[in-house]
Amino acid sequence: MLSRCHLTTQRIIFRMDYHLWLPFQNEWLTFLVILISILIFVMTSELLLKYEMLSPESNRRLVHICIGSLITLSPIVFNNYELPATLALIFIILNYFAYHNKSFKGIHSQNRITYGTIYFPIGYLIISICFWQHTELVIISLSLLTISDPLASYIGEKTSKNIEFVIWEDKKTVKGTIAFFISSTLIIFLITKFLFNFSISYLLFFTLFTAISATIAEITSSRGSDNLSIPIITILFMLGFLEGIPSISLNIMDILLSEKLLLIYLITFLFFVAYRLRTLSLDGLFGAGIMGTLIILFGSKYHLFSIATFFILSSLLSKVLKNASFYRSKGSRRDILQVYANGGIALLICIVGHFNNDPILIYLFFSSVAAAMSDTWGTEFGKLSKQRPISIVSLKPVNHGMSGGITRIGTLGSLLGSCIIGLTAWLSMPIQSHIIYGIIFSGLLASLFDSVLGATVQGKYKDQNGEITEKENENNSLFQGYSLINNDTVNLLNTTISPIIMYIYLFLF
Repeated sequence: MLSRCHLTTQRIIFRMDYHLWLPFQNEWLTFLVILISILIFVMTSELLLKYEMLSPESNRRLVHICIGSLITLSPIVFNNYELPATLALIFIILNYFAYHNKSFKGIHSQNRITYGTIYFPIGYLIISICFWQHTELVIISLSLLTISDPLASYIGEKTSKNIEFVIWEDKKTVKGTIAFFISSTLIIFLITKFLFNFSISYLLFFTLFTAISATIAEITSSRGSDNLSIPIITILFMLGFLEGIPSISLNIMDILLSEKLLLIYLITFLFFVAYRLRTLSLDGLFGAGIMGTLIILFGSKYHLFSIATFFILSSLLSKVLKNASFYRSKGSRRDILQVYANGGIALLICIVGHFNNDPILIYLFFSSVAAAMSDTWGTEFGKLSKQRPISIVSLKPVNHGMSGGITRIGTLGSLLGSCIIGLTAWLSMPIQSHIIYGIIFSGLLASLFDSVLGATVQGKYKDQNGEITEKENENNSLFQGYSLINNDTVNLLNTTISPIIMYIYLFLF
């Protein structure tokens, strides 16, 4: 395990020996200095934009670097997370009003649609609350966001004859991505070399592993969400690597053949096969890779077995039954949002469980996966029904594939899917029978709750021909529900309510 004593020693050096910070021993004074400095940067950007001294994109990039530099240094001058979190909250609120009032055009005005300035303080808030004790890792992740991200944008914009590609929604450039990876590698190597006493083999592998994860986070992000994904995913991968491969004196072959990395190779291969079978989209492949890797690093074979069972069996079922529908907002290939909507809550429970040995958390994990499995299998088996589904709320017939509709065979499919995850839990570890029943019950009940949400609040639209669909576009008008609530949102709520039901069940029984 990485020496906590070493981390503490480095933090003391930062606080006491760097004379640059001696005038700011009072953290409230430091807080005010940083707050005022950020506001000055923003006001300066307004003037630069007003007098057309910089293009909107260059202006935003300059502000990003300046503010990012201050934020990167904040772990050095703040002992606790309260003040950094307060700083983040202030700018989340300011950004909210600025965006809606179309003010602060120096940071919001772009040649492309982006919400980067909104994601930035949100990411900083999450880091402050969750990872502030890992000072060194916070500094590394924020350095990548501050330097590598704008550098990649600049190289991609200024380089001629650049090859473009699309992983999710935004266009990325090959040279910009290479610039991000190379700069990330150098930053991680230099900072890690200074902060940690790693062997050269461990240092090199840690650097490459982290740089690759940061690059994947960048290319799979859309509309400025890299300001959120880069620091969080980078920290999680670094922390997972340090926890999963704890010995800092291992040579390269020992690291390459470690149990955790062998599992990562296996899960990467399986997800690639799923992509080739067209059950995962390209962005879904990367999203599943990130999620699978984190579950391996922070979880156990129990976590991996159940989540792999869900994705493999559900993908095969979707492939066999050809799950494509005019009514559904998406086709049969799972994209990155669908991957996280179905497995994101389970991943979060897995990470929390790594730092909390409460056995209840593994049961909550199983219940979340059971809900995803139950909902997916209910949908797939429901397609086999020769009778039209009925609305779970109004009990009136609805079209096949429409959210909120249930059938007898679909409900049996939901039960079967939940039972399979219950079976994986029973096969994975010694577990009492009433807990198995709780996993099955919570998964099935959550899938029914999913149908209720689909029938009531999920957005449905009418196309130009008067047909009802769940596909949102400029030609379709909202017919029922809310536009912000789509199938991914409902799936996320489904996998969230199931652990809650499971927790109540465990409390009662």
